[in-house]
Amino acid sequence: MTTRKTLFALFIIVILTALALAGCGAKETPLPTPTRTPKPTFTPTPEGQIINAPLFEKDVSAAPTDEVAVLPTDTPTPPPPPTDTPTPVPPTDTPTPVPPSVSVGQVVNVRSGPGTNYPIIGRAQPGQKYPITGKNPAGTWWQIDFNGKTGWIIDKLVTTEGQTDAVEVVASIPPAPTPTPRPPTPTPIPTQPPKPTYPYSLGEGTWRCDPNPGQTYFNGFVRDRQNNPINGVCVHIAFYGPRNTKCSGCDGVGDGVWGFSPFGGPAPPGTPVEIYVVPCPPEPLPPGGQTVQTGFGDLTPLSDKWTMTINESVQCTGITFYKN
Repeated sequence: MTTRKTLFALFIIVILTALALAGCGAKETPLPTPTRTPKPTFTPTPEGQIINAPLFEKDVSAAPTDEVAVLPTDTPTPPPPPTDTPTPVPPTDTPTPVPPSVSVGQVVNVRSGPGTNYPIIGRAQPGQKYPITGKNPAGTWWQIDFNGKTGWIIDKLVTTEGQTDAVEVVASIPPAPTPTPRPPTPTPIPTQPPKPTYPYSLGEGTWRCDPNPGQTYFNGFVRDRQNNPINGVCVHIAFYGPRNTKCSGCDGVGDGVWGFSPFGGPAPPGTPVEIYVVPCPPEPLPPGGQTVQTGFGDLTPLSDKWTMTINESVQCTGITFYKN
């Protein structure tokens, strides 16, 4: 309504201006009779829309009117519905399930049950494939159709194919065979070689060794079981080979006495020493006994050996051999 009033006021101003200009002329020209303009149909403008086109056309000489023609508002034409019908996508074919099986890549034992304690019923060869018919509860062994027989094969040595998740646990797994106990292996009793029967025995605990930095030497006795001294019994000392043979009671050392000072001073540390009774030669021993220079007779032991490793220079006395 405001717009219509504004337009009407503008129209009156224009008419009055025209009349004033006409009155100023030399001759007054009568105004023509105004023709009635048909009343336009009013179309409401949507809120916020501004019409920039001229609202009406007027003749300055025509009579005023209180009606304004309003241009119709363009109504957007909706797009036509699509005529193309989408082509339906055919359903994807469901893959055919692959039966579970095992493939063998090396020679594998086939057993009568799921375990290495079951007997072997055959061997699967590389490149062979067998249908799976079951599994053990742990899933570590597969039950297979082994050329028409029921067999078991370990999982870690084969490759599986197909739907192994659907493989069921075998309900009737054969019990594991009870191993036959092996007879205990008798522990061999260590046998000591029979101790030779010597005509002389080494007395136990009859000797003592004391440090003697200046000279390493050994002496002792040969006695019978009544502790009587025996002369003429040959005693030998060896270290790194034969060294000296002397006889008891020889060279004025006393009845039943023998002795050795073979080093001429202290013995080198780590020297192994053996002293034992040996057979005497047929001829009498030379003074000082047999040595490397004179040669030795029969050195077969006739008694147990007294042994010692010399770590420091010592004197060992009381080494006694008894006649059996």
